[in-house]
Amino acid sequence: MTKKYLPLVIILFMVIPLYSNAEERTLITGEIESGGYGGPVVRLSSINNEFCVLLGGRGGWIINHAFVVGGGGYGLATDILVNGKKLAMGYGGLELGYVFFSDSLVHFTVHSLFGFGGVSLETEPASADEFFVIEPEATVVLNVTRFFRIGAGASYRMVTGVTASGLSDAALSGLTGQLVFKFGTF
Repeated sequence: MTKKYLPLVIILFMVIPLYSNAEERTLITGEIESGGYGGPVVRLSSINNEFCVLLGGRGGWIINHAFVVGGGGYGLATDILVNGKKLAMGYGGLELGYVFFSDSLVHFTVHSLFGFGGVSLETEPASADEFFVIEPEATVVLNVTRFFRIGAGASYRMVTGVTASGLSDAALSGLTGQLVFKFGTF
């Protein structure tokens, strides 16, 4: 049986080196340019069918003026009552994005946050709950100076995993408008 497969093995050892000399293909080619930024974010949204403000920040590493790998975190800054108790909520995670035409005066970015958060009702430790969140967004950005940019956009917060009494995934999910301030090297 070994003799039967011996010619196949010999052929493989002859063919494999031919492919090893092929040009390597990668997502990013040439010299890599790096930049980075950080700054505050103000989000206007709805939680439990009530208007709210979420405050936070984000930062990221910019690769070749286009790809963004970073993180962000946001917390509820508005008093929202659920069954007469104040709601506390925060979330954050990994943010991946792409910048279109970053050198243009006005340009467009897309991001997605993949992360986790927590929610609880004041004075009810048993109401504390964790959730998973995905939040895709699109933003129009204005280059104010070489080191400062400001953007306005929209996102949709998709929350899953909420089991706390009086709360639901749908109550914490929602459309968001945002104002983004970026300071850094782009």
